[in-house]
Amino acid sequence: MTLNFNQISELISVMTELQDTKMPFKISLMLAKNLNLLKKEEEFYIEQERQFAQKYLEFDAEKQEFVQTAQNVFKIKDGLEQECREAREALNDFTAEVELRMIPLSAVETMEFTPKQLAALELIIAEEE
Repeated sequence: MTLNFNQISELISVMTELQDTKMPFKISLMLAKNLNLLKKEEEFYIEQERQFAQKYLEFDAEKQEFVQTAQNVFKIKDGLEQECREAREALNDFTAEVELRMIPLSAVETMEFTPKQLAALELIIAEEE
């Protein structure tokens, strides 16, 4: 399954919320394994973001922070503007190919979920035929 960073983040958020919920062993195991897999992808993306920032953004060594030209707008190093835009686009298009464990609908149909949780988990709930 191919997921973008937003989908990965949303699944991690919901699975983290559900960590303290008691549920059958198999569902708990599937969610735990999926969560670990997704966290690795998230860590990879965050590392790419860190490398991007170090390569393209001005850093104020005295303040120990990236230079901002406006609220949440960072100054790009001179001469790297076009390369930075291309790298940013590549990061924005980030996807990860992951093999998540699918949870059978029958295994979770008696559980209670908020609409937000269900919307995120919809990606890993498999309807049985």
